[in-house]
Amino acid sequence: MYAIHTTEGFVIGSAPYGEAGKIVSLLTRDFGLVSAVAQGIRLERSKLRYHVQDLSFGSFSLVRGKEFWRLTSASPSAAPARPPHPAGRALLARVAALLRRLLHGEGADPGLFECVDACARTLAAGGIGADGRLETLESVTVSRILRALGYIAAGPDAGAEPAGLGPADLDRLSAKRAEMNREINRALKASHL
Repeated sequence: MYAIHTTEGFVIGSAPYGEAGKIVSLLTRDFGLVSAVAQGIRLERSKLRYHVQDLSFGSFSLVRGKEFWRLTSASPSAAPARPPHPAGRALLARVAALLRRLLHGEGADPGLFECVDACARTLAAGGIGADGRLETLESVTVSRILRALGYIAAGPDAGAEPAGLGPADLDRLSAKRAEMNREINRALKASHL
């Protein structure tokens, strides 16, 4: 009998697999980066296809296989919802691309998942499209991701609420955005990725 593991996750990408399946890359709270096969998910009658779209959050049930995990069920998470604004979705797409670039293999890292979750919660709350808040949110999120992965030391956003950022937090941190971006660029250049 196989053990079923259920965890929260963020779909950072997917690729076709076989005739009607997909290989889904999930950033999970409990297992880190996981590649899971979702059999038959591209079929029109599949119940999972709506819950396993790129850049979506959800609760995923997985079974460990020899080569890949197998996705057995998925349901949408209560929060965060998908950002309503296209600029917010574009920001999540850039975060997902960065994660695909930096992460290789499994390894539980709840702090890393919290960075992405906080960004999505802030986007879902709204009110950040003006006055460079979106750019500040991106800089803070990337800085936190790089710090969680050990690429940079404590950043200028230290002390900010980790669960999410309100407009006041983003306004306060916007003055430090240039410094954050210098640290981010230095870390990415040193990583050679």
